Amino acid sequence: MPVLIAFVLYLLTCMLLSSLLVPWLYPFFESWFGATPDRSLYRFAMFLGALGMPLLLGMLKLRDRVSMGFAPTDDRASRVITRGLLFGALILAGLIAGHLLTGAHQMREDVDITAWLITRTAVSGLASGLAVGLIEEFFFRGPMQSGARRTLPFWPAAIAIGAFYSAVHFIRPPRLRDIELDTAVALQATLDGLSNLAHLADDADRFMGLLVAGVFLSMVRERTGSILLPIGIHAGWVMVIKVSKRLTEVDPNTQMAFLVSSDRITGWLSVFWMCLIAAAYWWWSDPRRKTRPGN
Repeated sequence: MPVLIAFVLYLLTCMLLSSLLVPWLYPFFESWFGATPDRSLYRFAMFLGALGMPLLLGMLKLRDRVSMGFAPTDDRASRVITRGLLFGALILAGLIAGHLLTGAHQMREDVDITAWLITRTAVSGLASGLAVGLIEEFFFRGPMQSGARRTLPFWPAAIAIGAFYSAVHFIRPPRLRDIELDTAVALQATLDGLSNLAHLADDADRFMGLLVAGVFLSMVRERTGSILLPIGIHAGWVMVIKVSKRLTEVDPNTQMAFLVSSDRITGWLSVFWMCLIAAAYWWWSDPRRKTRPGN
């Protein structure tokens, strides 16, 4: 638990530093990247987090290869990530199929669906998915999980990390447009993002969907000892999500709309689906099952 608290405090420190520095750096972000104030605050906090990570890991004695989640594997890293990519894509494709079959999703009528559109969207989603997967899996399922497992059994550690992982998705600063960004505005935007945590009950379906997904990724990390497969799975999820959001939309008039949360992907159906996937994976990957006679 002390390691988890250290990571939480580290993230909050990065957010505070971003609020203090971005007002001075924002003209550069705007002119070079076209970034909005709220996106600059969030992205720069993530950049500071990555920049200071070696120092944090050194303090926590988590800088060795195994602790960071890069334990040696029986296969090449590229192959492991590719397997994860296919596995993740199949998982999310199954969820989207469930959305379409229940009527929670429908195909968009304003989009001319072509093979080129699907390919272009999938390639774009793959690129962003690999980046997101590497960053998030290293942060949440790498040293953090290694450190948590020093003092906690697997399930409490996985649930705590999953809850942290889910909560982080709610603390983005609100949209800031046509406003002069100074320190007071930046600090208030950061506080507004954090205040979203007080209203998680309003987005319980989304929070639970992300929590279960996070626990599943921790399960894969626990069984394999590496974050390579989780990176691939996460990338596969992002790729399919990009394609789904391009081709489908939530039908607000259907009685099944409650199955999907505000982000159009997670929700109660995803909770049910991911629990099934997680249970099947935990049973299938159990080393005791593989060593039993007849297996």
